[in-house]
Amino acid sequence: MSARSIRTLVGILLVYAMSAGAQEFPVTPMPDPDERRALLIDSKRPPAAPASRTFRQAQSYLAQEDIDVTHYFLDIEFDDQQEEVDGKVEITATSLVDGLEHVLLDLHDNMSVTQVSRGLTGLSYQHAGDVLDVTLDRPFDESESLTIRVEYHGSPHSDALGLFGWNKYFGSNQTEMVWSLSEPQGARYWWPCKDRPDDKALVEEWWTVRSSWTATGNGRLDGVDNLSGSRKRYRWISTHPLPTYLVSVAATDYVSFSDTYTPIAGGTMPVNHYVYPELLSDAQESFSETVPMLEYFSLLFGEYPFVADQYGMSAFPFGGAMEHTANSSYGYVLIDGAHTYDFVVVHELVHQWFGDSVSPETWEDIWLNEGFATYGEALWFEHLDGLSGLHDYMATLWQSSFDGTLYDPTELFGATSYNKGAWVLHMMRKAMGDAAFFQGLQAWYTARQDSIGNTVQFQANQEAAWGQSLDWFFQQWVYGANRPRYELGHSTADAGGGLWRTYVGIDQTQSNAGLFTMPIDLALSTGGGDIVHTVWNDAADQMFVIETAVPVSDVTLDPDEWILKDSVTDVTLADDDGAGVPDAVDNCPDISNASQSDVDGDALGNPCDDDDDGDQLLDVDDCAPLDAAQGLPGTVETLAVVRGPGNPTDADLSWSSAVRANAYDLIRGLVSGLAGGYGSCHQSAIVGQTWLDADLPPAGEIFTYLVRGNDLGCGGGGSLGDDSSGAPRPSPCP
Repeated sequence: MSARSIRTLVGILLVYAMSAGAQEFPVTPMPDPDERRALLIDSKRPPAAPASRTFRQAQSYLAQEDIDVTHYFLDIEFDDQQEEVDGKVEITATSLVDGLEHVLLDLHDNMSVTQVSRGLTGLSYQHAGDVLDVTLDRPFDESESLTIRVEYHGSPHSDALGLFGWNKYFGSNQTEMVWSLSEPQGARYWWPCKDRPDDKALVEEWWTVRSSWTATGNGRLDGVDNLSGSRKRYRWISTHPLPTYLVSVAATDYVSFSDTYTPIAGGTMPVNHYVYPELLSDAQESFSETVPMLEYFSLLFGEYPFVADQYGMSAFPFGGAMEHTANSSYGYVLIDGAHTYDFVVVHELVHQWFGDSVSPETWEDIWLNEGFATYGEALWFEHLDGLSGLHDYMATLWQSSFDGTLYDPTELFGATSYNKGAWVLHMMRKAMGDAAFFQGLQAWYTARQDSIGNTVQFQANQEAAWGQSLDWFFQQWVYGANRPRYELGHSTADAGGGLWRTYVGIDQTQSNAGLFTMPIDLALSTGGGDIVHTVWNDAADQMFVIETAVPVSDVTLDPDEWILKDSVTDVTLADDDGAGVPDAVDNCPDISNASQSDVDGDALGNPCDDDDDGDQLLDVDDCAPLDAAQGLPGTVETLAVVRGPGNPTDADLSWSSAVRANAYDLIRGLVSGLAGGYGSCHQSAIVGQTWLDADLPPAGEIFTYLVRGNDLGCGGGGSLGDDSSGAPRPSPCP
């Protein structure tokens, strides 16, 4: 997408958002934070930390770097009587090295492999330690393609890394359904694959189930085949690559209903929902906002990624939901005939862009999935209720602490990945501004659609959109832990002439983290309302001065809660003279100087400065104490006398300038008379620094000369310097 196209989408978004008030939206309640956490976070959270890879699994992971899987064909029959699967999976891959002799696949040991082949050639294999090691019939060189077929059967495993079930309802032991949830590494529990998020492939799924069931999968339904033995085969095909953890099956006695989405470029796309028969009416209401959500987020991020296929949801027995590509699995208990759980619908839908289309390169980058989907929830409430809806929703994501760092989190599916991830995007939006932030998200999706991305790449993407470095932001919020704790103090001084200065002191006092650099909004309360001023806080102890035309009665830090922070504590700024200027920055802390007047700029305010204009004259002796250009002139330091250029008997005098002098007085005497004085005032108020004396001294005498500066304005005559005793020389000039 061109930059122009991105800007156009932002423009469309703004128009669309402004017109939202004219649309009729159902009442969508703000979620309870604890319930939201239980549904979206705790439902996915493993009961214990996943075990680290075995040595064999680690070897397999490295060996898998030698291939790029491009296509999976899954032909699996789900035997609900025996609760087993009987599968034939074809894996097409490209060799990334010369001399490839082995293909290592992930397949849990609960599955029994009966045959592995390439075409008509049987291949030898070893299946142990949850790794299927296939020996190829010949070496394959770089760029060569190969397809191997694995036939297997068994009862799928289920644990913290992936779920597989046969129940339809919570607490039921009856086999009434088959369903899967393979995030993060559960695909291997029921089919052989390269089970990692960074290798996406096209997937074709043939699900065979009892004939009374409907089976849903990924992509679009390509056909249904009636088979012997009261069975049906549902053929699903994806037109976009997906990672293994998003491959899903959900089959039971579904009923379905459809809506229609109109893509940005025109045409239609089906929105198909599959629900339990008794929930049909409730689902038609609970899912009724799916199409408006598709419309909004397509304008915000770019066209829905799988518009060539479909979107929809399939009910299943889970406390939350799962963003399976083009067909999210949705907990049946959330279908209540109202819009209580619209935030869940939004969360899984936003994942279609961020997680499904742009997938994480590693699980350390999981916040690029969950943080984005969680912020999408807040964006939907902003769409419904404006900025107040956005900020109210973000408040539900706040909690007193988040464990660990956002990148490589302590818990893969913990609140850090979800809620802090959303907060980090929220703060990034504030730092970058709406235009650059959303252009960045569009560019991220457009550039990496059907591919993968990591945190370093996302930072570079946002920096390109903003035109500035975001390293300071990522270091403190993504790679660092904890958050700022602020102290806020303020005072206001009447600077005179209708000008008021408000001094705002911001200190960061957190002891468990370093400095957090952030733009901070300050709301200045006045009689006419609030004035919002943004400051750049990049020091642990910082004072800001804000000028207004009205007095300020109060200051609020971050009034709209853009920053994830521990607390803001109000403190009183020391102000000994009570003038409104804090002592820390007051240029005259003991004497009132509200205007902070400082004529000479020496950081000492006029009331405290004995020499206001810095002209080296105390104010009491200065005829113009506020004007350094006027006052007692300085001393003429040098005087030169040479023979005149025209007449060698003339004395040609020149002298150095004296500060504050705009004229000079010339005193002339005789050497013989020095004991009694320095002579008489030969010429006063000379403009310039030269004088030609054509007089000749009496026979046997020598003239003496002295020059002093003169300020004709108010300073008068300056000093003639000191005599040999250190006393000032008297001047005969008035």
